[in-house]
Amino acid sequence: MPRTQMKCPQCQMPITADIQQLFDVGANPQDKQIFLSGTHNIANCPNCGFQGMLGTPLVYHDPEKELLLTYVPAELALPMQEQERIIGPLITQAVNNLPAEKRKGYLFNPRTMLTLQGMLETVLEADGITKEMIQEQETRVKLIQRLMAASEEARIQMIQQEDAQIDGALFSMLSTLMQAAIAGQDENSARQLNELQRLLVENSTQGKALKADSDEIQAALKSLQDLGNNLTREKLLDLVAAAPSDVRLRAYVQF
Repeated sequence: MPRTQMKCPQCQMPITADIQQLFDVGANPQDKQIFLSGTHNIANCPNCGFQGMLGTPLVYHDPEKELLLTYVPAELALPMQEQERIIGPLITQAVNNLPAEKRKGYLFNPRTMLTLQGMLETVLEADGITKEMIQEQETRVKLIQRLMAASEEARIQMIQQEDAQIDGALFSMLSTLMQAAIAGQDENSARQLNELQRLLVENSTQGKALKADSDEIQAALKSLQDLGNNLTREKLLDLVAAAPSDVRLRAYVQF
């Protein structure tokens, strides 16, 4: 993402932020999760402490779903000509990313989204995701955003308070976000997400359960490695019979 200098929305002092305006899933599959996560275009102001998403024109393109969506925040109050000046090149870039034989009619009729929420829901609805599922996704996204913005001490308190909301799906979302950050060479975001994951593992019920399962799988692997070339069907059956948990049992069967 290009580094862009702009004014802080709160104190108007100059700040620098990573801004992504085109989310082209065909060219960069990780763009979809980045967009859905709501963790894009986040600014931090060292002057006033503001941290939040910056309002900027966006284009979302998914050639498989034949989606070409545009969004210009109303608070920018941009005249139509200025909107077209910004959005036009982003659409052109998305079209140019496609080979000629895959350029279809929908590209000439982009859909204008009035709100960012509407844009997000349109993307999810194209995947057959219900309103209820969207609300659950939003809850996870907002929790991750709050945790990312908090200090380590505050994060631990929030994790304990929101323990019931921290589930496997949230860990899966975190993992996807980290992979997207690594693929996009965003080392700072990847590091912050990894640190958040560590705190979640150490301080949430779901995290501790995942850690326990991981330890069981590692223990199963070590038992098999210790046997090495001496591993026989009979010894494997002995390990299975003595397995102290279902997780280790499944690990032996899978190995």
